[in-house]
Amino acid sequence: MKMLETWHAIRDTGITDTVDEEMTHRIRLVNSLSFTLSCLVVVVGSIYYALSGKLSIFIPASIECLLAGSALFLNYHKKYEAAALVTYFVQCAASVYFGLLLGNVIELQAMIIFLFLITFLLFKNDDIRMLCLTTAIIILLIIEANYYYNFVKQIPLSHNLTVIFKALSVGGVLLLIIIVGRPYVRSKDALYKANHFKRIFIYQITHELRTQLNAVYYTAQLMKRETKLDTDLKKMEPYIDLLFTTVDNTRNIINNVLDMSKIEAGKMEDIQEEALEIKPFFERLMSVHTVTAKARNIQLKLLVDERLPLVVVCDSFKLGQVAANLLSNAVKYADRNSTISLSINKCDEHTWNIQVTNKGLGIAKEKLTVIFDQFVTNKQNRYTEGTGLGLYIVKNMVRALGGDISAESQPGNDTTFTVKMKLQAGKIEDVQEEENKEDIDLSNVRILLADDNEMNNMLFSKYLSMCGCEITTASNGREALDKLGKGKHLPDVILLDHQMPEMDGAATLAHLKKTLHLRHIPVIICTGSFESQEKLVAAGASAIIVKPVDQKSLLKVISQHLPRISAISNGLPQDQLSGNQHAV
Repeated sequence: MKMLETWHAIRDTGITDTVDEEMTHRIRLVNSLSFTLSCLVVVVGSIYYALSGKLSIFIPASIECLLAGSALFLNYHKKYEAAALVTYFVQCAASVYFGLLLGNVIELQAMIIFLFLITFLLFKNDDIRMLCLTTAIIILLIIEANYYYNFVKQIPLSHNLTVIFKALSVGGVLLLIIIVGRPYVRSKDALYKANHFKRIFIYQITHELRTQLNAVYYTAQLMKRETKLDTDLKKMEPYIDLLFTTVDNTRNIINNVLDMSKIEAGKMEDIQEEALEIKPFFERLMSVHTVTAKARNIQLKLLVDERLPLVVVCDSFKLGQVAANLLSNAVKYADRNSTISLSINKCDEHTWNIQVTNKGLGIAKEKLTVIFDQFVTNKQNRYTEGTGLGLYIVKNMVRALGGDISAESQPGNDTTFTVKMKLQAGKIEDVQEEENKEDIDLSNVRILLADDNEMNNMLFSKYLSMCGCEITTASNGREALDKLGKGKHLPDVILLDHQMPEMDGAATLAHLKKTLHLRHIPVIICTGSFESQEKLVAAGASAIIVKPVDQKSLLKVISQHLPRISAISNGLPQDQLSGNQHAV
């Protein structure tokens, strides 16, 4: 126990004040190597001297011991890179000396290979790595050349000394490999397993949550439609609006978790700029939070600077997520019976900002410095909900947009979050108009729907049937293919869930695209995760829809991938649109 504590103390020399985990690993590796090498050369030199009585190995070994041990001294004084360089090049010098004098008696070729390996573990700088690799190659060439040409006279050893030295050298290299490799193998295995299980967990959980959320959303949509047809159900509208708000809030939480995993993996999506009208865009965002705000008697106020252009060019998705997270936090932490303002201001000719201000308990000064870190919340009590991910994701989204975010707060008074971004004016004609769902005619459109969730199948079918579609359902990809083979007519479009038993969406898509008379049918994949979207599109998916599926998006995507509807809108006569679809 005492020896283990001593070993840990030696290994951890110089890392007391180190906060960088990667640097900590490097320091521990240098300390472990320098101590182990010092011990090994002392043992080898002592054995040689005891058996031969000569100092030609013992003295150089003692010098190597002192030099290798100096790395511990350098690390203790926070000279981390110098310690790593000393450890490496002392071993290089020792390899040259002992390699020339002892030749193949000791397995120094194995030590040179070991030097190759530890180069990437000891050093982070590419130039230093290149220098170390070049040095190791030169040493190997020198030792091999001396073996063949004998330009340096080797020390003669007896048979017994040769056997002992070979055993010691092989054992020493193996010991060094174990000392270096063991912690990395253990940590890598643990990290790989943790990351693998985390990915699976996030994917499965978000898929399942979105699937259930999709059912709630479409139930609310159908109820909303019924209230329009039956005036006696009007009193249900406020409760239905609450359902929509709950779905939106839950979707934001799921998106935050997914965005968090993307940020950690360094896989944030590229910026996709488009023209958007400032006032209508933020009015739509605020309307989502109206129901939650009303429940606490909070007023939402939008203020748009008249000096701003009507249209700006920005990534509307990321901008929407930023504003939605800030508004959600503002409502969550605002006092009852207060007002939350969303101000859109022009700073100068090149910048604009978004300010979200609420009145509440405020944020303590010491917490303002870390409020954008992971898992930091401003909870005042256990009843206030919050994961501590929203502002961290907002900060990364804003940075991706090329902007900055800051927070100001006065305890017991106003708290303001300000997002400052580059101002790029757009043109009104570049704004994509939202198509009214009432303008989309899907009468007599044949749709094959495959989803293993019976509730989703029923709700999708009900909603699309109300839009005039003819629906055929299947519970998995294999059943969908069977129905395609037995049906009287081919569908106009196929809707597939991504995750299904027996045959999932990806496998079904691959089969459809390989079948000559089916490959032309547009296939739309519904998924509960952002994973694999690029692969699905590359495999031939016409579109990807992420659950919960917005009805406007669904109808728009279906209409966009129906050639006959597109052709009708372009004025082609109906008799030219029947195509060659046939029964199978």
